[in-house]
Amino acid sequence: MGGKMTIKLSPSTLNLMEDCPRCFWLKVNKRISRPPGIMSSIPIAMDSIIKHYFDTFRDTDILPTILDNKINAKLAKDMPKTLSYVDEETQLTVWGRPDDYLELPDGCIVVLDHKTKSKPAESTHPAYQLQLDVYSYLLCKYSYQTTDKAYLIYYYPEKSVLHNGMIIKTSIVEVTTSISRVKHLLQKAKSIIEEKIPEASTSCAYCKWLKELQ
Repeated sequence: MGGKMTIKLSPSTLNLMEDCPRCFWLKVNKRISRPPGIMSSIPIAMDSIIKHYFDTFRDTDILPTILDNKINAKLAKDMPKTLSYVDEETQLTVWGRPDDYLELPDGCIVVLDHKTKSKPAESTHPAYQLQLDVYSYLLCKYSYQTTDKAYLIYYYPEKSVLHNGMIIKTSIVEVTTSISRVKHLLQKAKSIIEEKIPEASTSCAYCKWLKELQ
């Protein structure tokens, strides 16, 4: 018969665990996912445009113009699109797909991630923090020389005359990452997965809706 099930956890799955252990348990153990919401196609199109723009600078030592004089680094070359690693202690596979990488003056490789927003971010969203923590963990496990930082670039529209073209502004944020936090999250995930189905989070709208139907 088949062997032991391979469990793969992405930053979004770990964020689901933090949001509601019950929804996480159902997704991992029963393959029952939350109903998908309506997803705007604008962020997808923006992501494609941004990545193409960055790729035009890939073979040079010149940073993309939007980063010029804002980050002391250069775009890293020949980096994997997907990072994946089997954690030794939990035997859970954690994986992620960073938007891009930077090489700092000391040779350290760090992650650069793109986010579209309606306005400049006042703080780093917990979901983004977890995502960057995971990426730092994976870079370390891949034996890259790295450090406890990552960068977010927020893209947001500025008031403009539309027939002259929409103005997109950028805001760059340096984020301190934590590898030890990822180890704690994986231990927590293993514990939840191996136990009986847990109680729902009191703030989970999905579980609340289901309970009201019963």
